[in-house]
Amino acid sequence: MKRSAVFLGVIAVLVAVGAKADDVMPAGVGTQKTVYGDVLADSRRMTLYSFDQDSAGKSACTGPCADVRTPLAAPRIGRPVGDWTILTRDDGSKQWAYKGKSLYGFTGDRAPGDLNGEGGNWKAAMVGPAFMPAGVAIKTTDYGPTFTTSDGRTLYMEISFFYNAGANGTPRHQSSPAPSACSGACAVAWTPLIAPADAKPAGDWSTVMREDGKPQWAWKRHPLYLYEGDGKPGDTTGEGHWTLIGNVGTHWEVANIVL
Repeated sequence: MKRSAVFLGVIAVLVAVGAKADDVMPAGVGTQKTVYGDVLADSRRMTLYSFDQDSAGKSACTGPCADVRTPLAAPRIGRPVGDWTILTRDDGSKQWAYKGKSLYGFTGDRAPGDLNGEGGNWKAAMVGPAFMPAGVAIKTTDYGPTFTTSDGRTLYMEISFFYNAGANGTPRHQSSPAPSACSGACAVAWTPLIAPADAKPAGDWSTVMREDGKPQWAWKRHPLYLYEGDGKPGDTTGEGHWTLIGNVGTHWEVANIVL
């Protein structure tokens, strides 16, 4: 009985902070909030990923790939639990898999919640997708993961700034002007992302009312817009447009998810 207790301590499973109450996970694994929603994370709260080229019980990420995409190590005396299984890698080491998907960290992630490893055949190990308005997606642009329309047109936000020449620049990501600040000719060049009248925002998303009575989608209180100068999906030509009156101005920025 004592030996059994010690063994269970080695492979202890726990209810991870932020996970559903009935989700058991290997010791050291939990969940982390990201803009995509809750993802599986390692003991340092760094995002875990799956690889589409893996097959059940077999990792296709070996050699130099595994130096960048670090396998989530499982104990040699570990046992499967719930949706978690253990596979043996080509070098004999053990790796955790969740619902049949081998899990990996990414050396390019620097802080909890980073998703720099997302893209191509690599997917963040999602357990609780975040709310996203219908017709909005996250796609990669020159500015990283970016909010776009479902067909890939880049979304933007207008940021207020105070110019201080002595400080050599402008702090990013201050508050956004009210939607009514972009009307008339401005709203022709910068098309507001209109929400349905019965929209039910959640999470970091809200709606703000425009002068014409139409609700506009906002993310973290920043109203979102399309730019008429973008000719095709993925264009980001709206980045960097700015106005300055005295030492107060506004700056248009790609709505990337690092805000």
